[in-house]
Amino acid sequence: MRHNNVVERALVGTFSALMLCACQLGEGNGATMLPDPDAPFTLPPLQTTVEQYELVVPEQTLKLFADDVDAPEQPAVFVHDGKRHDILLRLRGNSSRYWPKRSWRVEFVDNKFEGRKKVNLISEWMDGTMMVEKLGFDLLAAMHAPSPVAKYVRLVINGHYEGVYLDAERVDKDFLDAHRFFDDDASIYRCGRKDCEMKPWRAAFQSNWQKKTNEHEGRQELDTILERITFTPEPDLASVLGQRIELELYLRTMVMDALISNNTTEDSRSYFIHDRISGRWIYVPWDLNNSALRWTPGSNVGGRPRIDRPMFGFSVTDSWVQARYEERVITHPEIAWHPISSNLNTRIAMNPELRARLVVLLERAQRELFQADVFGARVDAIHALLRPHMADDPYMSIEKFDDAPRYLKDYNAARVEFIQAELARLTAPPTLVISALDPHQQRVALKNLGASPIELRNLVLVTNVRSTTFSPNLPARTLGPGESIDLEAKALGLTFSSKGELALFDPTRVTPLDVLFYGEIPSGTVYARGEADPLRWELADQDD
Repeated sequence: MRHNNVVERALVGTFSALMLCACQLGEGNGATMLPDPDAPFTLPPLQTTVEQYELVVPEQTLKLFADDVDAPEQPAVFVHDGKRHDILLRLRGNSSRYWPKRSWRVEFVDNKFEGRKKVNLISEWMDGTMMVEKLGFDLLAAMHAPSPVAKYVRLVINGHYEGVYLDAERVDKDFLDAHRFFDDDASIYRCGRKDCEMKPWRAAFQSNWQKKTNEHEGRQELDTILERITFTPEPDLASVLGQRIELELYLRTMVMDALISNNTTEDSRSYFIHDRISGRWIYVPWDLNNSALRWTPGSNVGGRPRIDRPMFGFSVTDSWVQARYEERVITHPEIAWHPISSNLNTRIAMNPELRARLVVLLERAQRELFQADVFGARVDAIHALLRPHMADDPYMSIEKFDDAPRYLKDYNAARVEFIQAELARLTAPPTLVISALDPHQQRVALKNLGASPIELRNLVLVTNVRSTTFSPNLPARTLGPGESIDLEAKALGLTFSSKGELALFDPTRVTPLDVLFYGEIPSGTVYARGEADPLRWELADQDD
């Protein structure tokens, strides 16, 4: 919220505190940040000039950063429009600290700059188009999600032109105020490294979630929502997620991911924000320059874009999850890796109601934002904006930048076709499915929904969707069309906990045939596929 004077802010602050106190006793007031889900998708206005930022940094400080990329913040001066500001400066990012064109984090000591205490200056050295991250944030904003505002600037350090940078709005309390959160003191969490899996446990190779605000209050609220994401009974999933998460906005983030081929989400350090007044969680993505669309150094002018990023990204339907796991095992065999994916993305992808909503949003975004004329016009406009400032960028290829409009338009045309093929794959009727689960009696059933017989002998049921080794444990039997088989957990070498996950794999395939996340259910009930709709899960009596 923006406030015009001190009195108004004090009144609003008092009201917010009262609301927060009341909401902490319950579940929030249920308000949503998206009052009109049918509002047209429209790209935000593009800046018309590229302003200059200057950093004045002692030479010994620059040498320190050159020698030690993890050096802590150092005093420097930020100059903009003739005004000097005392700042603390450090390198930002992870691997980007080693790039020739480095990214910076600026913290203002005394006053804010344009309403912000901290500024991120992203070099985009890994993307010869200079546009992918900006396009991602703009697409998200066009779909009315709280997206970091990103603008281009020219950076000068000690009189030396460093080229064009992206000034990406930091997700902090200033972000809450600028994007009209109900709770201007919301709890901001940041995913740990190699994480963002939205699960209630952490592997040894993953770092902890960071709490960026209200640190003294602990993280029980985060643990609770991660439990609900993972263990809400499937029949209640859409309702519970809709009450606890800004689900419509999260689906729009998944749409953006699909459009720009966003990748390596586990390293994005994205944000999960608990608005305690509304009672809902809001996801804000970060590091969109990990997209598979980026045009990396070493690739040639005239090159073809990568368009085959599988959907739905960062879920068990995404074959790149397994491929990335296999790469890491080879590169760092000393680490006990598992395939890294999001429980939330997987549950949305595997839930018929939520998947259908996601597909509708994706098709709408393609019509309103990803049509060749709309997307192409945006690309051309950004190119025209930056072209006068790119020729002297000491780190970027002007030849590649001038080829960027062709590269991105080629991607747009081919990606649309690929998305349609992926939607056909992901919405095709399943064949062999988990049809019932009784954790109380330790029994599970499979059913052949297809039109051809299915041999079970080489398949495996596991109680961990991130399993990496498979020993087939199903009986040597062929299931005909419409046939079911009832199996005891003990005979499979399994034990079903009261809440958990179950996955059916063909070891010759990268992605599972079926997945069920399940929560505790009353005694005498079982999970069962619906009679009217075999794709939907219901709770049934044990005797049914």
